[in-house]
Amino acid sequence: MKIGLALGGGGARGIAHLGVWQRLQELGVPIHCVAGTSIGAIAGAIIAAGRVDAALAWCAEPDWKKLPKLVFGNRLSSKALMQGRRVEELLAKLIGAREFCNLALPFAAVATDLDSGEAVTMREGDVLSAVRASMSIPGIFRPVERQGRVLVDGQLVEPVPVAACREMGAEKVIAVDINPPSPTLAGKPWAKVNIVDVLVGTISIFNREMTRRVFAENRPDVLIRPQVGDVWTLDFRHAERLVGIGRAAVDDGLLEMLK
Repeated sequence: MKIGLALGGGGARGIAHLGVWQRLQELGVPIHCVAGTSIGAIAGAIIAAGRVDAALAWCAEPDWKKLPKLVFGNRLSSKALMQGRRVEELLAKLIGAREFCNLALPFAAVATDLDSGEAVTMREGDVLSAVRASMSIPGIFRPVERQGRVLVDGQLVEPVPVAACREMGAEKVIAVDINPPSPTLAGKPWAKVNIVDVLVGTISIFNREMTRRVFAENRPDVLIRPQVGDVWTLDFRHAERLVGIGRAAVDDGLLEMLK
């Protein structure tokens, strides 16, 4: 039986995806393909490239000021707040592989066509541009032009890419949703709310509703929901805890399936 792993979007909470993968491997669950949206595409590419240990080592480095420096560069774009050049360099470091064909595991990244509104599933060519397109939060990261299309964050149309896994031939799909119903700002006080909070928070609200609709039409066989609602979308200071939450969520999800 061919099993696919569908990794959803949700910003920093996506570090939990790596914990999910670790635990599935420990339990001997065979994963034959991976699909990811937004941060799920980053985690999925890291998994498919066999770079989970290296990524976790990077996450464990104590200086988390490094990430804002990578993401929030000095040069603005006319199409978004961020050019995203530094984050592209980070992706190259974490993923390693340049082409889909260089990955150890079949992988798909899902983005949204800004013109048509269609989901775009990318499985060939340059893997870094595909991942960068999948995570391009509108208004924050500059969209990616790829093969004649202007692409933005895949969360707008396929927040948890169950359909993409099935398109890859998965007979059973394990989906990981890191955006369970929870306060959008995770308790952040009004005085500290900024434009990025507003943009990301708006997408999070839309994402939760879209996830409900997607699951109603294309229900995964196993749904894993790590309890990460207290972590703000861009707060990357909780890597170790998020990995642990992801690991625990696998056991909870599989036990629920067996009831």
